[in-house]
Amino acid sequence: MKLHITLPVTLSALATLLFAGAALAKGVAINPGQWEMTNTLQMSVLPQPQVRSTTECIKESELNPDDFNMDEDNPCEITDVVVDGNSASWSISCPSQDGLLMQGKWQFTSGGDTLEGSGSMSADAAGMKLDFKMDWKGKRIGDCP
Repeated sequence: MKLHITLPVTLSALATLLFAGAALAKGVAINPGQWEMTNTLQMSVLPQPQVRSTTECIKESELNPDDFNMDEDNPCEITDVVVDGNSASWSISCPSQDGLLMQGKWQFTSGGDTLEGSGSMSADAAGMKLDFKMDWKGKRIGDCP
C-alpha cells in the first residue's frame, strides 16, 4: 500500500494553519509583512527532529477571516477555537487524497511581531500510526518586498 501524505511542514502550510486559526480566533494581533519562521518537526517515522527556517510574505488578506476559505487543496476543518488574550488554540481535521484523516491540535502565542507555538497531528494508516509534532518560533522582519 502506497500512501501519499502531505504534512503541513512548509511555511505556507504552517502559515495557513497559524493564520487560519488566528483569523477564526479574531483578536490575537499578528502584523502582516515578511516573516521568518523556524520550525522543528518530530515524526514517529523520522530518526531525529528536522529543523527548517524560511521566510514568507504574509498578506493582510491571509489574516482576514472573511477571506479565508478551505478548498480542495486545503480541505481541513478547524473547530474548538479558543482565544485567551494573545494566545489561540484550535483543533483541526484534514482528510487526504488517500482517504486518510489526520487530526490534531495547535496553539500559538503572538506578540504582534513575534509568534511561538506548537501543534501535533496523527492518523492511522492500514494499522500503522502516523504522527508528528511541530514547534515553531517566528518574527516579523519587515515589510513584504
